[in-house]
Amino acid sequence: MKRSFVLIAAALLAAALCWGSPQGGELVLPGVDPTGVEITYWHQFTRFQQETLEALVEEFNNTNQWNIKVTPEFGGRYDDLYNKMVTAIAAGSVPNLVAAYQNEAAAYQASGALVDINDYIDDPEWGLGDERSDYFEGFLQQDVNAQFGGQRLGFPPNRSLELLYYNAGWLEQMGFGGPPSSWDEFYQMCKKATNPGENQYGYAINTGASNVFGQVISRGGEVAKADGSGYTYNTRQMKDSMVFMKRLYDEGLSRKIAERYGEQNDFANWKVLFTMSSTAGLPYYAGSVAKGEQGPFEWSVAAVPHTTAKPALDIYGASVSIPKSTPRQQLAAWLLVKYLTQPGPQAKWVEATNYFPVRKSTADQLGTYLGKNPNYKIAYDLLLGSDVKSEPPFAGYSEVRDAVAAAFNKMLDGADIDATLRELDEEANKIHQEAAP
Repeated sequence: MKRSFVLIAAALLAAALCWGSPQGGELVLPGVDPTGVEITYWHQFTRFQQETLEALVEEFNNTNQWNIKVTPEFGGRYDDLYNKMVTAIAAGSVPNLVAAYQNEAAAYQASGALVDINDYIDDPEWGLGDERSDYFEGFLQQDVNAQFGGQRLGFPPNRSLELLYYNAGWLEQMGFGGPPSSWDEFYQMCKKATNPGENQYGYAINTGASNVFGQVISRGGEVAKADGSGYTYNTRQMKDSMVFMKRLYDEGLSRKIAERYGEQNDFANWKVLFTMSSTAGLPYYAGSVAKGEQGPFEWSVAAVPHTTAKPALDIYGASVSIPKSTPRQQLAAWLLVKYLTQPGPQAKWVEATNYFPVRKSTADQLGTYLGKNPNYKIAYDLLLGSDVKSEPPFAGYSEVRDAVAAAFNKMLDGADIDATLRELDEEANKIHQEAAP
């Protein structure tokens, strides 16, 4: 149903996008004056994240030299925001800035709804200029989409890493000096930790597509073609990942996550030794451990086990995209993006959200925070010392993610791995063809 909705919506969008700016939706930067422009920003944040974002936007409103006024609006969580944006594009009533994962931005651009942010980054007056080298290049490249000839469909306000969470106290009790660096070590630690009589096991299996991607790249593989032409799920690295996880599962060394955040509770209560999750979850793990049955204990994060020379880690997060409107509104939206990614606002955002900053110099303002949050410091050092990779930005990847999770569960439940990977590869590439611009 989701795929059908996307296809129907794409047809509606194509028909609807004859609207646009007075310039026909074309980007016009020379001579554009953003003074006095009012724009809206649809975001996905709630609670303290929303409060922090609103405070930063208010700072921008009060200090920017052009008297630009931004109204931030909660557009819903990711799926709701996506559906709202699809409807808004069809109706010709889009916001001026919207949070979007890379594949969601690609779905919008399948109907020509977004501007190419390359034009803003490279502009001699309004662009990044010499500051570009201060941005993590790997973050910037995530929004460059080969499906659209290298157009940049978004810009990163922050990022997270997929890492291994581990119980350091438990490892020490078993005689291990630290977390595993290889999958063989991971297996041995899971085996030693598993004790059915005490309801203890080694690893809480996350069957999501991001976790699968993390396992594949840890073995030197990829799940998509670099030229944007499709997916590559039927590979040696993918099979090795699934065979390994099936072995853990069949031997009772791992369990599927039964309920939302169930792995955090098991981790806090010494039921599971390892989980894999986003660095954005660090404060939530800390809260669970503080309230756990065993009381506080030593725990930390490490790179996902790997066969590569250095860790290969999944870096991800929603970006912000600029829908087509008028040149003045588009420029005003870009100026807000630039402001939010300055080191000062970035430092405030990091301290409130635990996301990674997108600029290297932000670390200069995080000394106290890093000192008080050693696990975040470990994660940040891993970011700097690892080969970070990102998931496919293609239109249709949301549906592919669902297919990946379903296939992973099938294989754990006994489906033939070779046959299932062939089927997954065929299904993923069929979705890719249907969603292609």
